[in-house]
Amino acid sequence: MKRIVPYPVLAGELTMTVQEARLDDVTLPYGMISEQDHTVGLHLVDRQGWSTVRLSIHVSAPRHELDAGPWYSLAFFATASERRTNTHSAVKLMMGQPGEWTGEVDLHRDDHSDRVRLSGQLVATVDDVPGRVIATVARPWTVDLQARPAAQREAVQTRWVDFAQDPQLAWCKTDPWVVTTTDEVAMLNLNSGFDGLRAILESTKAAERPVREGLAAQIGTVMWTALFNEAAHHVDGREWPEGWRGMVLSRMLPDLFPDHSPDDALREIVNLGVGGVQTRVMHAAAKQARMPRSLGGFIRSLQKTGPEDE
Repeated sequence: MKRIVPYPVLAGELTMTVQEARLDDVTLPYGMISEQDHTVGLHLVDRQGWSTVRLSIHVSAPRHELDAGPWYSLAFFATASERRTNTHSAVKLMMGQPGEWTGEVDLHRDDHSDRVRLSGQLVATVDDVPGRVIATVARPWTVDLQARPAAQREAVQTRWVDFAQDPQLAWCKTDPWVVTTTDEVAMLNLNSGFDGLRAILESTKAAERPVREGLAAQIGTVMWTALFNEAAHHVDGREWPEGWRGMVLSRMLPDLFPDHSPDDALREIVNLGVGGVQTRVMHAAAKQARMPRSLGGFIRSLQKTGPEDE
């Protein structure tokens, strides 16, 4: 469930898009805006003396739900916050088409040092009470102010490596795969020295597809479970973890608590503890790895070949 409040709220989601970024009024390459990772990075700018980043924002809400709801005097406020500097600011965006808001958010170099969380809330008058929050941005953005590739910190990477030949992985040289993490990157290591593993996963034969997809789904389920548990241990109160940990939580929490807002789902992790949500974690990890579809295909392949084998 979403956070219980004594008034109606939106059931649908608010979506936020960063359409443009300007550094001291110079438009930055759009490649610095990662829609997939919801990250704005300044790693392509070889310049340390800048003053202000200006972001052009677009927000949309379910139009049909807004029209039918018991609220009026709608207003959207974009929020920018950074835990390291304890900086918080809010900007009211302008409504264009019904259910759509646009505007600009300025981030000043003197106010921030690392990574800024960009989110927002839709407020309205409900039951004659003004200023009530009826929706929060479903998936916030991260603005990386450091001169480094921000998207890489959001990524989960995969590599083939012979565990027996790697000093850091020799301890698990008989395992087919293992997940390792640092603050910068999460890595799925696949053991190239494990007999047959690479041949199955890289096979292009149609007949081997069910086995290949089933194995990949199993590996993915293990990976997402491990990454979620690691990320959840870094949750500090109501603050989202940075980097890939925040990305993992933002992808999996909607499957753990489908009726909660993202922030409320995060609070459930704090309240219940990592151990208290493991059944839900397994469900969410399986969905991320597409286990139901892959396992279904594998079972159907067995049903087709079973009678012939008998």
